[in-house]
Order: sequence, then structure tokens, then C-alpha cells
Amino acid sequence: QNKLTNTSYLEMSGNKYEFMYFPVKGYGNMVRIVLEDQGIPYEYKPVGENWPQVKPTTPFGQVPVLTVNGSTQIAQSHTIARYLGREHGLMGSNNIEQAQIEMWIDQSADLRKKFAKMIYTDYENGLKPFLESIPTELAPFEKQLTGDSAHLLFGKLTLADYIVFDVLHVLTALSPTCLDSSPRVKAFYTSFGARKNLHAFLEKPEIKSMKFTGSPHL
Repeated sequence: QNKLTNTSYLEMSGNKYEFMYFPVKGYGNMVRIVLEDQGIPYEYKPVGENWPQVKPTTPFGQVPVLTVNGSTQIAQSHTIARYLGREHGLMGSNNIEQAQIEMWIDQSADLRKKFAKMIYTDYENGLKPFLESIPTELAPFEKQLTGDSAHLLFGKLTLADYIVFDVLHVLTALSPTCLDSSPRVKAFYTSFGARKNLHAFLEKPEIKSMKFTGSPHL
């Protein structure tokens, strides 16, 4: 019987995590879904009106920030996610696997940047062409998922699954039908989103009602 508790986890790992971000999904969600799905205890510290006081205490004057054991700060969302991936066995079995995982993470980050540029700077004129570009943007992912809709790489769970899922989560919030032209990607998104801990987290009322961005559009 598995009797692993938060206390015993901390005793085993030696790490205590505090995660700080604005009260939106944004670039913090990729970190939280790893923590939540893996059952890793952490304290969520939303930043609000106290941001002017908090900002100078962060490495780069921005969030998210993961504080490890009350002292070490790790900034930059993908850096935090990669750290957690290495700590919790999600970065493959060797350097070649890790490089491939990071390759797909970086590819999804490129798509995320295009989304962010559109949503923050050119929503009125940019939404339609952005939505039209999604099948092309997802074509490499559609090809990669041939034969396995459950995982992106190696037939096993990796950090790439979480990061790609998070991008797809944003895209489907923008347009619920945007994955229809990419059936394997859609199957992956549906399957991964059904993971017990992940699904429970995303269905929490405070998470479902949370905005995706700081933009008024989503």
C-alpha cells in the first residue's frame, strides 16, 4: 500500500517548493500541471497588489519564480519546468532522449510566442490568420504522434507531453475546434487531459474560472 504523504515526500526529496505567479494560467500553468499531475507538494503564492514590493525580490523582475527550500529562486517558466523534469524523471533516460524532449519543448514554445504576440498586440487583425495557421503549426506534432496518441516521445511520459498539452490547452480555449484538422494531436490532448490528477486540477472551480492571459481577450 502506498502511504506516501506530503511529509514523507519532503523527507525523501529534500525539497520544499513555493511557486509564485500572477492569478492567471499564463506561463505558470505549465509548471503547475507538472506539480499537480506528479503529486508534488508545493505552495502556490499568487502575486497581486503586492507586485511592486515583490518584483525587486525576483531574479529578473518577473514571474513565475519557483523557490526551492525557502532560499534558491529559479525563474523563467521553461527553466522551472525543465528543473522539475530532471528532478522527477521526465527528461528521458540519456542525453539523446533529453535533447529530443527539449526539441519538442522548444518547438511548442515557438508556437506559444506566436500566440502571445497575437493576443497581446494584434488580436483584432491577427486572430483569424493565427487560427488559420494552427493546422500548419501542428503538422510536425501530428506526424510525431503516429502510432501513439498517449505520448509524444518514446511511448512514455516526458516533460514534452506536459508542455505541448499546455499549449494545446491555450489554443482550445481560443477556439474549441482548432484541433479538428489534427486528429492525432486532438487524441493526444483528450487522452492526456484525462489523467486523474491533471483532470482534477483543471476542473477545480478556481482554475476553470482563471483567465488564460493578462489580455482582455482570453
